[in-house]
Amino acid sequence: MPHASRTDSRLNFVALRPRYAIPAFAAVLYFSQGFPFGIVNEGVNLYLSFAKVDLSTIGLIGSVGIIWTLKFLWAPAVDAIGTYRMWIYGALIALALTIAGLGAVPPGSNAFWAILIALVFASATQDIAIDALVIRTTPSDLLGVVNSARVAAYRVAMLVAGAALGMLADRLGWPGAFMAVAVLPLVVFAAISLSSTRESDTRERHENPLRGLLHWIARPGAIYLAAVILLYRMGDNTMMAMIRPYWVSRGFTASEVANVTTTLGMICTILGAIAGGWFVARHGIYRALLVLGIVQMLSNIAYAGVAMTGAGRLPMYGAAIIETFCGGLGTAAFLAFLMFICDKENAATEYAMLSALFAIGRTFAIAISGYLAQDLGFANYYWLTAALALPGLALLPLIRARLASANATDAAPAP
Repeated sequence: MPHASRTDSRLNFVALRPRYAIPAFAAVLYFSQGFPFGIVNEGVNLYLSFAKVDLSTIGLIGSVGIIWTLKFLWAPAVDAIGTYRMWIYGALIALALTIAGLGAVPPGSNAFWAILIALVFASATQDIAIDALVIRTTPSDLLGVVNSARVAAYRVAMLVAGAALGMLADRLGWPGAFMAVAVLPLVVFAAISLSSTRESDTRERHENPLRGLLHWIARPGAIYLAAVILLYRMGDNTMMAMIRPYWVSRGFTASEVANVTTTLGMICTILGAIAGGWFVARHGIYRALLVLGIVQMLSNIAYAGVAMTGAGRLPMYGAAIIETFCGGLGTAAFLAFLMFICDKENAATEYAMLSALFAIGRTFAIAISGYLAQDLGFANYYWLTAALALPGLALLPLIRARLASANATDAAPAP
């Protein structure tokens, strides 16, 4: 596809819309993306626990989440058929119906699981369309700001989903609570409908999104981009799974661990994402990946130092603040990078595939984390996680030219 077509679409959008509307619109979209994830992973877990459903059944909730990982399988259809808004609207209606339906059937029944699967499928489809729409409507110089809004809105939505459902259940009962929170996707539907932020009417797409994906893979340097996606956050991912067990091993109470890993962690992650978005906007994606990646690695060393010295309560809290803040920095840079390397014409297919590639690396890191921590001890394990960040950082110079080339293409004036 000629570069001028992509640039025309981007310039048409930027000329028509106030720049402040873009991150605000993205925040609404990503709140909508995080909300059903919170319902499934926080609210449904709580509901089934109060319903005295057996633990083995509750544990199956995690298996339903594989649908989010496999969303790349139907992402080409989202690229090829209709508009991204159309898919988002359809998904929001399905989310409202399925969330309400969870409270209308016996918990843990076959009908319950069928509705839950439909809910996750609708959520994953919404994710595909939202990511693609944001990529298409965001100029490259706003990617940092947009991803700051993304992280903040998504985290808040997850917290709201679990907390709102639990509080409403105490007042309305569980069926009433599910019915009440099911209204939120309809509110988002109305907000998106009223928004002035639109896809360009002149946008073009490949007739076959899979062919466009193969074209992306065949480009020079694609193998290095894929390697960075797999490895860049490997150190952070391997450490995160072993933070709660370490706090427990140090004798902290369940409420203290929850406050550190949820409330305090969420606040610090959001602040880190905001700072990371500013850094991306100010210094560009390559420098942000390099500098913030190094800072992210140093946060692992903070935990390693605490574990090695057996430091007390205050250093423990300090390590938690440093780790979650730096995690937010790295997340903002990484998400901006993922969006930046996607072609706007096939944004749904490419972003779904690239995020699935990242999910493979994260799943592998989490799977081996317990075995390594058990064999090495927490201190040595945390030092290992810091070392695991180095391969991703070492690969960055190999993609610098690709990022610069893509940036020059996006910045080129339309003929």
